[in-house]
Amino acid sequence: MQDEKQLSERESLELINRMIHEAKGYFYESGIAALLYGFTILVCSILTYLMEKKFITFPFHPFYILVPVFFVQAWIQYREEKKKKAKTFTDEAIDYVWIGFFLSAIAAFGANFAGLGYITITIILFLSAFAAFLTGMIAKFRYHIICSFICWIIAVISFFTLKPEIYLLLSAVAILVWIIPGFMLNATFKKLQHGK
Repeated sequence: MQDEKQLSERESLELINRMIHEAKGYFYESGIAALLYGFTILVCSILTYLMEKKFITFPFHPFYILVPVFFVQAWIQYREEKKKKAKTFTDEAIDYVWIGFFLSAIAAFGANFAGLGYITITIILFLSAFAAFLTGMIAKFRYHIICSFICWIIAVISFFTLKPEIYLLLSAVAILVWIIPGFMLNATFKKLQHGK
């Protein structure tokens, strides 16, 4: 009986702690993982565009670079998660959104090898816009909400761009969805670290 009471007290304290940190806007995220992923997508998109236009040759498909980068990004994310004093409900919801995005993007790239071609990029553009929209709504981050609508427009345009130029649209989305917010997070993170 006492163990049950003690457990519920501990759970209550954890809940209160999470709510306090969420109310303060507490976060520990440097933006490095977003920057790494964004710049990788940007480079892979440009390399693929140049390769398909026959400007360069590449020993393998440039998007294979994402495989090791994914593990590095996961490691960075894991290290940052360990340094958080509390994981908020907002953090968890956003994590689930992006896990869903990455799993869907991997499935879409798998479909690319089944011969779907450029339409795969269109699917990924729509998924990026959707994930950015959910992130913006959950975190009440206006930039991501506006960015998601721009990304949806880019995704619609991509339906009519089923040729190598579609990779330039993907690189624009990488800048909007990951690189710019990554720099924003990094600037906020540095400001908070200097304020301590």
